[in-house]
Amino acid sequence: MEKVGIKALKRDKTGKEIAKKLRKEGFIPAVIYGKDLNIPIKVPITELKTLKAYHFSESSIIEIILEDSKEKANRIATVIKDIQLHPLTEEVLHMDFLKVSMKERIRVKVPLVLKGEPQGVKEGGVLEQMLWELEVEALPLEIPEKIEVDVSSLQIGHSIHVGDIHLTEKIRILEDPGETIITIVAKKEEEVEEEVEEVSEEPEVIKEKKPQEEG
Repeated sequence: MEKVGIKALKRDKTGKEIAKKLRKEGFIPAVIYGKDLNIPIKVPITELKTLKAYHFSESSIIEIILEDSKEKANRIATVIKDIQLHPLTEEVLHMDFLKVSMKERIRVKVPLVLKGEPQGVKEGGVLEQMLWELEVEALPLEIPEKIEVDVSSLQIGHSIHVGDIHLTEKIRILEDPGETIITIVAKKEEEVEEEVEEVSEEPEVIKEKKPQEEG
């Protein structure tokens, strides 16, 4: 598991108006929570560049350095548990950090990374992916940054399921083993519309016989 350090400051006030003010001042409102712990903090926007480099993944340990902390232990090991984004601009509005212990197992979601080009795709098939991450349980330092899935030998009609993923004995996968991660399907044939031929029917002309003249 990757370990990343960011700086933050404690904050005393909370609420929507306070959060708006913090964003204008260049901070992201956030909170560190855990067992009997709830610390409101503000993270400088400049620190987001560090977090974005790790795609805001739960599989990275974020060591938060509280610069204004009067306590000796001013470094708190956490993982990102929730990020609120603006629906239009995708600007980060709020973040939740879960405090973790290096000696206690935690549950996090680890991203799946596909490796290689499936043989079935080379033959004209289409790759359909159903899962993009797996929830696992392990000690923080045992959790991988990502889980690579080799798909190069996958043929049309074949799939890879959660049960096909094998990690170390120290990591427990929490997803249903039968759940499909990816599958290769045959490309659907384009529907060809039948051309409707217009039949031009000429109207039948009925000629009336002229009345015979009486001679």
